[in-house]
Amino acid sequence: MTKNSDELRKEKKARDIADLFKTAKELSILCGILVSIIILNPGEFIPIMWPNEFEAKVILTRYLGFSEDERRKKFVEHETYLADKLIEQKLNIEEKVRRRNQNLLSKLKLDVKEIRGLLKLSALTRVQVDERKKQFDQQSQNFQPASLFRNFDSTTWNDVDHNDFQVVDTSLSLLVGRGIKRGRNE
Repeated sequence: MTKNSDELRKEKKARDIADLFKTAKELSILCGILVSIIILNPGEFIPIMWPNEFEAKVILTRYLGFSEDERRKKFVEHETYLADKLIEQKLNIEEKVRRRNQNLLSKLKLDVKEIRGLLKLSALTRVQVDERKKQFDQQSQNFQPASLFRNFDSTTWNDVDHNDFQVVDTSLSLLVGRGIKRGRNE
């Protein structure tokens, strides 16, 4: 047996009404308010009332007992509510986009500052390397090793002219001459 579309529609309507009643009960408990639901179906003469007919009539009578101004104080139309929510979400999205853009710009600025600092450091390092290279070239042109003038095998440490050794950079302990001198004179 298959169900026709009218039976399926009625079952779905019954599930939706049951969900509505459940939500109304939760709202009543959570907010501490009186909630009543009256559903008028087309073609039916008896309305569906929740929580029951007596309580629904009491709540409706109490509501109708308020003046028109009192009833409208907290009255919200569904369309107005949805329009307000839409505006609120739009403002929320715009705020998130603005914050994200500010974060990206601040990160970009930091990256630019770091890059500029690195470029300055590399330029300074390049200048220092060029100066050292010039000093090395000048000293290597003026340097004449002692081994050219004497017999290499008979040359001792005391025979070498110690003025041939000049300090290029004391922080690295590099000396130019016949080699690199480290530590004490030996």
